[in-house]
Amino acid sequence: MTIFFEQWQEMECSCGKCSWKGTAGTTTRGRMHRGIYLDLYCPECTEFIDLIIFPAGESCAHRKEGLTEEELQAVQEAEKAEREYAAQCLTSPDQLPELAETDLFLHWDQVQGETQVRSGDTVIWSEPVAYEAFERFERIALILKEKYGAKVKDLAPTDRSLLFLYGDYYPSMFYVPKVRKELFGCPIAA
Repeated sequence: MTIFFEQWQEMECSCGKCSWKGTAGTTTRGRMHRGIYLDLYCPECTEFIDLIIFPAGESCAHRKEGLTEEELQAVQEAEKAEREYAAQCLTSPDQLPELAETDLFLHWDQVQGETQVRSGDTVIWSEPVAYEAFERFERIALILKEKYGAKVKDLAPTDRSLLFLYGDYYPSMFYVPKVRKELFGCPIAA
């Protein structure tokens, strides 16, 4: 599952394919995507193991020294847009409704500009859609698990949500099933 910058090399890892075990520091490192995501692969069989997500504010792209007035204004506008987006996002189990069902088979859906979490036809959460939202998928899945516990049996993406969920980042197609397996026990398709 996602681990952020500080402790990533000490994180314990294992391969679901060949049973290799070790730390993230001993895995084979894949591609660094946009300076934010780092792929980790098994050093024995090259199976995708995990994804490290580095905090956005840690990169040199977020430094403000030496920027022109236009560049500084663009950074401030981007930060404002990010704050407005974050204000519409799920951050706490308290934002979710109580549900009477004993088994929850939830769906991650996209309708126009919204990502929706559905229980049948009922939308239990909606927020603005994000491109390459696999990290957001994990965060929402964790909050759903915190709110509903073992009642949640799955959070399955719908076909129409896949483009924005996975985006252009190929390992996200392995990452989302891994999150589903770890949180809800869903088998990973071969």
